[in-house]
Amino acid sequence: MNKLTFIALCLMISSYSYGQSKKVIIDGAIVISDSNGAAPVAGTIRWNGQDFQGYDGTQWRTFTYVVDVNVTDDFEGNGPLLNYTTNNASAVPGVTRTNGRYRAEVLTNANNVTLHFNGSQGRLDAKEVSFPFEYIVRNIGIGTIEDSQIAPPINISSYVFSGIQAHVHPDFNSINSSHFVVGHRGNTENTIEGKNTVNGSSSVNDAGANVVPDGRADLRLVGLSDHTIRWYYQVPNSDVANTADNWIPYNGTGLLPGTPPVFGNTIYIGPITYAFDSDNVPFVGTIDRIELVGETP
Repeated sequence: MNKLTFIALCLMISSYSYGQSKKVIIDGAIVISDSNGAAPVAGTIRWNGQDFQGYDGTQWRTFTYVVDVNVTDDFEGNGPLLNYTTNNASAVPGVTRTNGRYRAEVLTNANNVTLHFNGSQGRLDAKEVSFPFEYIVRNIGIGTIEDSQIAPPINISSYVFSGIQAHVHPDFNSINSSHFVVGHRGNTENTIEGKNTVNGSSSVNDAGANVVPDGRADLRLVGLSDHTIRWYYQVPNSDVANTADNWIPYNGTGLLPGTPPVFGNTIYIGPITYAFDSDNVPFVGTIDRIELVGETP
């Protein structure tokens, strides 16, 4: 086939709408260029110079990311966390894999160094995750130094939590995040707290006392294609293989209080453990495992 014939064939293909029963067979390569159109048609494919992408009607999605199914961090063994990007590590230096669990020892909270509230940002151990995704954390909660599986007794003003934060990517200095944590909140014990922080101003509430009676829960984050997140919890399911999960949408809607941050295509997600003031310090945050179903670079 000479060059003029090939060009004519390409023009014919581009101007003809094939039904599902039709096929196009080309004995050779097809070169795809970039598309800079402001409103491409869903199903458009392009090469942007670095990556093959397809337009889904809302955004360009990569063809070269790996879609991970049930990628699990079971914190096997002992030692430092593996493959996390950490912000403010010195706020909670005692974060490890200990006997197959995430363990974060909060031994002191001088000057509220561990706190996540308004402009304060304690330690976050994060991984990059792209929308859409499903992120499940099993048996997360607070414990004593002696036994991570027993929640410390509540004091008059206990603010001790372990949970998950979704932080805007890629700037850790940005004070825009959402978090979903388990613990004691003031005189409300064994609760789930939800918080949105936008430009350093936090909106926060909780699900009520003893919604997770032992200070432990399973948490679930569902990241939608529009870059918003829905948040769910349940009493820990210790037999996932044989027992169906019973997810409860936070606040009945799956939404945290206030206005959520504006997230891009990719966000940071990972564990946080923190306190306000020093009642119930020392304590530990603990996780059995993390499951991720979604698109990751």
